[in-house]
Amino acid sequence: MILIFVIFCDMTVDLEHLYDQATTHLVSFQMVKDSAMQEFVSLATDSQKQKATFVFLLSKFDTKSAFERHTLKDIFKRIGDPAIPWIVNNLQYRGSDTESRSLKQSLWVLGEIGSAQIVEAVARYTLDDEWSVRSGAYTALGKSQTPGALDYILRGLDDSVSVVRKSAYYALIEIASEQELPYMLRGLHDHFYGVRYAALSGIRRMQLEERPVVTLVDDQMRDYFTIAAMDSNDVLYIFKEHFQSASPAVRKVIYDMLGESWLEQALPKETHPLLRAYLKQRIGAQEKKYQ
Repeated sequence: MILIFVIFCDMTVDLEHLYDQATTHLVSFQMVKDSAMQEFVSLATDSQKQKATFVFLLSKFDTKSAFERHTLKDIFKRIGDPAIPWIVNNLQYRGSDTESRSLKQSLWVLGEIGSAQIVEAVARYTLDDEWSVRSGAYTALGKSQTPGALDYILRGLDDSVSVVRKSAYYALIEIASEQELPYMLRGLHDHFYGVRYAALSGIRRMQLEERPVVTLVDDQMRDYFTIAAMDSNDVLYIFKEHFQSASPAVRKVIYDMLGESWLEQALPKETHPLLRAYLKQRIGAQEKKYQ
């Protein structure tokens, strides 16, 4: 506290008052809030005042207020790359709840700023004992959008905690090329819904000339995601060969990818009332389209 006081003595700005303005909840004070946030950005880029400003802002990273955390994130995003060394030097290995909150906030803010500069500092927390810290680290690495983060992200795909694996897969989406397709396909068979959805999202974002050929594993939820990643020819094969044994959820995703003629063939065989209604709706919509 004494150090911060000495630093602040050289400033003419009341940082606490400015912080109160920047973190106000009152909608009527939105202009005051925006002005205060911009003032912090100006102070952080002032060679005479930036040290005191960063020391003050980083001291707030242990706040329990979600609103304050988001405001701090927005301020640091506006500051951008010049803020990275200050945050990295402030990364603290936890010894208390306060340090834990500060660390998680730091990882989040670094990710929001992005840049290859954050990779090495953030990557060491992918090995942290606490799953929430590992998850935050992978998210930050993904937002760096730099190939240098790839090797670190890949090891998160096998994390024992499902939420961490999900974070790693979403991070992989940010930098994946077609070479990472096998990892995405493996993710379709993960036991956790969040991982399967992330893997499917990654495959759909890839610029593939044709969808990969994949196989079903006789598991309703995993097969649903697997089919969603197939191309229309593969889905047609599944429709012809495995229609009767497919679950309603799997049949629904098959129908989503079939043309009208195949939907008409499916309707007499479909026994599920909701799916029958869906097929009639799809067929009717197609007929109206060409009238």
